[in-house]
Amino acid sequence: MSSWNNVALATLQAVRAHGLFKTFKQIVTLDTPKVGTLVGKDQFGNEYYENRKDVMGRDRWVIYDKWNYDASQVPPEWHQWLSRFTDDIPTEQTVPKAFYVTTHTENYTGSTGAFKTYSTVKPKIAEWEPVSRR
Repeated sequence: MSSWNNVALATLQAVRAHGLFKTFKQIVTLDTPKVGTLVGKDQFGNEYYENRKDVMGRDRWVIYDKWNYDASQVPPEWHQWLSRFTDDIPTEQTVPKAFYVTTHTENYTGSTGAFKTYSTVKPKIAEWEPVSRR
């Protein structure tokens, strides 16, 4: 019975902190409502949160801007913050960009934006076309 009380209390705290829509989105994407401080937002609209009172490894999370989310939508500088490679929040000063680095794009595999191969070679064998006699 106490586990239901904990779930209800966490849900009420999340609704109070984030509102009903964001709490519903957290339940759908994270399976649990979480309360934390907004640390930053990336160029794709993803929001990054932290709760230092939570268990190590579960104290940093991301709320994706899109409903059909994928882990490849997190830029590398925020990925290193989520994975605890660094405690610095990504900014232009903390993460310098090399001249050869391009902008981050998500992985489109399995979506409508995926690359489709096509042949540019002339066919070596002609297809058979039946002749109808009438």
